[in-house]
Amino acid sequence: MIRLISIVFLLAILSCKEDKINTAALDCYSQYKDLRRGEFVVDAPVTVQLSGGLALGKQLKASNGVSWGGCNLPAQFAQDSLAIYVTGYFLTSKELETMNLTPLPFEIISAKHR
Repeated sequence: MIRLISIVFLLAILSCKEDKINTAALDCYSQYKDLRRGEFVVDAPVTVQLSGGLALGKQLKASNGVSWGGCNLPAQFAQDSLAIYVTGYFLTSKELETMNLTPLPFEIISAKHR
């Protein structure tokens, strides 16, 4: 009986997994085909970095200095040098696996102040 309950519980958890990429993130990376979710990160400490000039761009600077994409960052967190935590997915595809690009494509699921 316990084994049956465990199997049902495991199936329930697996069926809740969301594989669809957020529309805003897809729009940001529309130049790449067949994007899929890769590594999932929870509450990663990053710093928001805004670029100046004609086009306003957003990046997330991780503690190791690597830049992540921040195009679907919620508006309330779009402040230069703001320290936040983000949860989300790195995005990948066959094409991206052979490319060396910065910032790394990243889909933000949630953000909060730190």
